[in-house]
Amino acid sequence: MNRLCGALENLWYNFYNTCFRNVDMSVRYTVGTILIVLSIITFIFSTKGKSKSELINNWFLFWISMILLIISVLYMSI
Repeated sequence: MNRLCGALENLWYNFYNTCFRNVDMSVRYTVGTILIVLSIITFIFSTKGKSKSELINNWFLFWISMILLIISVLYMSI
């Protein structure tokens, strides 16, 4: 069990170092901007639907867009 936890810890640190710590800031802002644009697009699709009286017609896409927005802001601020 100890070796399994150590292997998972090493896997996490390798992932963190390659995707967050050692990434150039321009690449981070590019990825963050792409995620923000995807968030806006999914929000627009969540407002389209049959009922024009309600703002949100697809709650699944709405929450996906909010999650993408939070991830993009956190990714650019780390």
